[in-house]
Parts: sequence; structure tokens; C-alpha cells
Amino acid sequence: MSRYTTFSTIGTHRDSPRFWAEGQRLSALGFEPGASLSIQHTPRGLILSPGAGENSVSYRRAAGGIRPVIDLNSRALLAHMAGLDEVKLSGSFGRLELSPTVRAFSILKARLHAGPFRVLDIFAGGGTLSDALADPFQVVAGVEIEPDYADEFCRKHPEAELILGDFRRMHPQEFPEFDGIVAGIPCSEHSNQGRAKKSLAGIPELGELGDLYIPVLSLVAARMPSFCVFENVPLFGTSLAGRTMVSNLRRLGYNVVEHIIDANAQWGEPTARNRWVCVATIRAGFDVVAPGVPFAGTIGQYFDAPDAEQDRADAERIAVTIAGLRVHNKRHADAGHGFAMKILDGSETSAPVICKSYHKINSSGFFIATPYGPRMVRKAEIERLQGQRIESGHYATAVQMMGQGVLTRVFANIFRQLAGFLTT
Repeated sequence: MSRYTTFSTIGTHRDSPRFWAEGQRLSALGFEPGASLSIQHTPRGLILSPGAGENSVSYRRAAGGIRPVIDLNSRALLAHMAGLDEVKLSGSFGRLELSPTVRAFSILKARLHAGPFRVLDIFAGGGTLSDALADPFQVVAGVEIEPDYADEFCRKHPEAELILGDFRRMHPQEFPEFDGIVAGIPCSEHSNQGRAKKSLAGIPELGELGDLYIPVLSLVAARMPSFCVFENVPLFGTSLAGRTMVSNLRRLGYNVVEHIIDANAQWGEPTARNRWVCVATIRAGFDVVAPGVPFAGTIGQYFDAPDAEQDRADAERIAVTIAGLRVHNKRHADAGHGFAMKILDGSETSAPVICKSYHKINSSGFFIATPYGPRMVRKAEIERLQGQRIESGHYATAVQMMGQGVLTRVFANIFRQLAGFLTT
């Protein structure tokens, strides 16, 4: 039996809502031009069938023939659908149903929802993004592929569901119910270092992780949550991936705000860990507002107090590596590369970014000066600088998670702004 489905929006004509559908298939289903229409109201929408009624099937000439048209332009018939973003007309011979699409129903549900908000944390990592969530947000599940990072998520969110595995392989219907998504999309392909290291200049989307925005968009399209918060390095926003994400979210019906976090100059943070953040909401009107407050202290405030015994031990442990790095630095300086190891005394007003490979004692990052030579930044010091906590006591694992994480205080501010918007 022939079936017919058409997706459309409810428009307006002469100040009344209007639905329009056309196609030769309508004739095959018994809706011939000139036939009267019987229209019945149901809880889901309208049932249309050939029969006595005030409306009739009209037509228009197209492609050398006559094409049947169902044109409903009536407040009495369509007022309850006027607020829907999308409807569908579907059915078979003698019976068509006009009803909201799954997407339209999800959008309407999201618009009416005022909290609490169940949150799905994708690429949960060390939980530095979900750490920023507070009432009315509740983390109900986290997606992670690395067991070490998944353990950290479980320690922080013992009541939340853990979904362990490759996010690309997960179907949208396999996730629990949620009202919002937060995701720190892995950024190694989109950072300057990652593009250079992997020879991905101009094509970061082709890297091992550069395509992860695609299944994220698929999940959003399938479930249409009330809000989404995505973050990445600033370069992501101007990449093909970032531009595609934003344009696709808007086509799905979201209002999208992009913001570059200038952490040290605008958000009062002691580090220069700048990020691109994208907030998509079903309801219009949200914006990210930076406090506009520069950091006013020194980074030494976040360092441990001097401890002769521990400082000496930490400096001596890496002394040979530091000597090698000095030689490495001089070779680059002699070649005019401007490459330099950073050794800070705590009087500085901005701390360089700690990268995920910092635990390997390379020159990507900074060291702290002591009377006994430079030492590495300790786990507790990174936590204080970035406003977060990592339960894992393993230094390398903790640094990897924080090196890929966000500045939690900044995102706590953003989530407070979002909470105020969503609940009013």
C-alpha cells in the first residue's frame, strides 16, 4: 500500500496559521483535486480523509500537469499547532494524519522545561567541566573512552551512569534521558601544537579526533535537548568543524552564542588558558557575559609555601633533565627560533598553560624557581591555578586530565548565567 509523508512548518497567511502540502501521491491516496475534506481533531493533531466537509483539495498547475494541494489556512484548525517548529502529514489511502514531528515535540518540551536539568557529560575526562555544574544541573551520565579518566568521573559522580567506549559507535537512543549536553570536544587536532605535530595544517578534521563533532551533532539532532555547552581551543571556532557545528545547530532551531574566553584579562584568572565556548539554547535571548575583570594578583599566591626539604628533593630529581633542556633551548636560540624554557619565581601575573604532556618533564609548560634549581609544578598547585580538583593521586594521570581540562571557575560562572536564563 502506498504511503505518504511530508515534513513542513506551520506558516501564516492573513494573520492565521497555514499548512500547505502538495504532490501527485495525494491523488493515489484518494485526495483528488476538488474532493471534499473531512477533518477530525485528535490529541495528536488532525485526521484528514475524503468526505463531506467545509474544506476541499485544491490544485496548482506544475510540470505540465495538475498537482493536488492540501491548503489549510484556519485558526480554528491550526491554532494549537502554531507554536510548533515542524509538523508532518503522513498516512496511506483515505487517511492522513497531521501531527508534530518528534523533533518539534522535543523542542516544545525543551522550551517548557524549567528545571532541574539532567546533564549528559560527553568526553567527560577528568570532570573539570562537570565540576562547574551546580543546582539546578544534575549530571546523570558521562561518556568516556579512557578507563583512567572514567575512574575519575565515577569518583566524582557515583550516582551517574558511566558510558565507557568510543562515542562514535553509540546510537543516540542508547543514552539515558537528559535535558542538556556539556562537552569538551577533544582538541589536539585543532591546537597549534597538535596541527604541527600531526601535519594537519588546514585539515584538522582529518586527524584521529578531528571528526568527533559529527556524532555530537547527530546526538543533538536526535534528542534536541534544552541546551548544549561545547568548549574547545580558540582555533576550533574558525575551523570547518566549528563553523559546521554552529551552522548546523542554528538549522536545527537553536539560538547559538559563541564566546572566546580571555581568562587572564577578562575573567580574573591567574592563567592564560583561553578557550572557545559555544552555548546553544532552544529559547532565544541567552548571552555569555564576561566579568571584564583582569587578574590582579600574582601566580605565587597559588604555589605551595617554600619547603627546603621538599623543594630540594623536587629540584634534584629533575636536575639532569633541566640541564638537557637548557642545552636544547640554547640550540634553538642560536638558530633564532625564539624557543625558551619558562622558569617563574611567582611574581608573574599570568601562568602559562599546563599541557597534558607536562608530566614528561619537557619544556612545554613552566617550572618554579627554588634556591636549589627549578622544580615542576605540583598537582595541588595546578588545581589551585585552574580552580578544579582531581581525586586521582597519580601525578601523571592527574596532569593529563587537567592539561586537557578547562578553567572550572570560569565555567561555573557561565553555568550560573545559563541557570538564571533557563529558570526565568
